[in-house]
Amino acid sequence: MTHTNNNHQPLVERVAIVTGGGHGAGEAIAYVLASAGACVCVNDLNPDRAGRVATAILDSGGEAFAFQGDVSNKFQMAAMIETTRDRYNGLHIFAHHAHISPTESFLTMDEWEVRRTIEVNLVGSFLCMQLAARVMADEGGGLIAVPLRSLESLGSGQSALAATQVGIIGLLGVLEMELEQTGVRLESLSLGDPDETADQLLSLCLEPR
Repeated sequence: MTHTNNNHQPLVERVAIVTGGGHGAGEAIAYVLASAGACVCVNDLNPDRAGRVATAILDSGGEAFAFQGDVSNKFQMAAMIETTRDRYNGLHIFAHHAHISPTESFLTMDEWEVRRTIEVNLVGSFLCMQLAARVMADEGGGLIAVPLRSLESLGSGQSALAATQVGIIGLLGVLEMELEQTGVRLESLSLGDPDETADQLLSLCLEPR
């Protein structure tokens, strides 16, 4: 798809992937990026949600496609990135919104739910950022952004989520140093109101590269 660069579409010729893009802040991010001219891969574990958002973007004149996949599965995420690159010839923005938020009490939470939360939220974040950063480092840089809830906003029943959020904060801190010379930027976003989170990401995308 050919775009004409203008003030209303500052992300023309940019390519973005949004994980968890079928709902919440991920959905808002997908819409904002597409409205700004980016080509968007809308990922979600639920194919109906991903398809709905991609279709809405296409219907509004944007460019997008849906990709169903589990962020904790390295092979599915690698396929997602390669499919996006084959379709749009690049990868410039990776918004990693996909996560799960169990609300079971710490005293009664099942081991499977704890492990699944860690697999999706922490291992999934590691794998997705690693795969995206490899591509971006080879292609001259890019932006990886992860929406995170503030620890102060978490409460009873969110112990597993809190543990993974702290892990991601640590991961981002180390990767910021490790990838400093690669052109890959890593940023956290405040995960609250979906539209505000999306606006945060757009502002980062518009900063001079």
